[in-house]
Amino acid sequence: MSSAPPPPPEPGPQTAALPFNEAERLNVLRSYGVLDTGPEQAFDDLTTLASAVCHAPMALITLVDQDRQWFKARQGIDMPETPREISFCAHAILQPDTLMEVPDTHQDARFVHNPLVTGAAAVRFYAGAPLVTPQGVAIGTVCVLDHHPRTLSETERRALYSLARQVVAQLELRQAVAGLELQGMTDPLTAAWNRRAFDKRLREEWQRHRQDGRALGLLMVDLDFFKRINDDFGHPAGDAVLVQVAGLLQASVRRSDLVARYGGEEFAVVLPDADPASAQAVAEKVRRAIEQAPWPNRPLTASVGVASVLPGAEADGSALVAAADKALYQAKQAGRNRVQLFGGWA
Repeated sequence: MSSAPPPPPEPGPQTAALPFNEAERLNVLRSYGVLDTGPEQAFDDLTTLASAVCHAPMALITLVDQDRQWFKARQGIDMPETPREISFCAHAILQPDTLMEVPDTHQDARFVHNPLVTGAAAVRFYAGAPLVTPQGVAIGTVCVLDHHPRTLSETERRALYSLARQVVAQLELRQAVAGLELQGMTDPLTAAWNRRAFDKRLREEWQRHRQDGRALGLLMVDLDFFKRINDDFGHPAGDAVLVQVAGLLQASVRRSDLVARYGGEEFAVVLPDADPASAQAVAEKVRRAIEQAPWPNRPLTASVGVASVLPGAEADGSALVAAADKALYQAKQAGRNRVQLFGGWA
């Protein structure tokens, strides 16, 4: 007795083709540093305007990532992202100069079987204006959706184009502000983080490790007799030494650690998740790297103070700095070119 043939597979959504410049497009998108960031009023306001101007219950600012579409701002939709394979906007970005409008998803072969159409979202109408960056690539859309078939008026289309330009302007502004903040937190000589960045990161790590109950380590690194280099060979030679030391420190620590120029010839290194033994091991690696490096004028060494604690509710990061400073003082008092672990205040 023959068995019945298997049922035909359920029809699915039509996945959009990749843009011809996909690699460049993804690089530009990620350069904005906006993916997976929290809500921001400027973008929320633009979705509110899109919804109001186009008389649509749903509005989104969508960024089309490699395997997903992620919503920087959304109105009328709860989900923060969807797979790219069901994205309407992945189709829209294929024509950066054109607003894509789908008057009735039930009549469009690309979307009739799309889960956003057949599921709880029940999308019957879509219109999306591409977000085109100054590099000429479309990274997403500002779009409106409705539960009923319809079309946009010419005024609504122009408004959606205008809102897309405003979204890109906000992304550019956001990137510029982030760049200025980064510049303000970087030491101009060594390109290491500066004292402001150190203070900010230490506060953040202290809070995080206090909540998690894990250790937090700190190194204070002071170059031995650095003033003599400036006195004997001039400040340009001293500056060159500082630049080289910053590079040695970066090469000696993990990517998750923070190297900062604390002031003058003193550097600080924040070591998340570093107990006393591991912090001391990193300190010795740093000391040895400086001692063994080829220096153009004369040998150079460093003294390193090490502190590591389990953050307590009553203390803050300044206590860790004080402890590492005390250890550094002891290292210098004991003859320099050595690592000293903080052992208490007595």
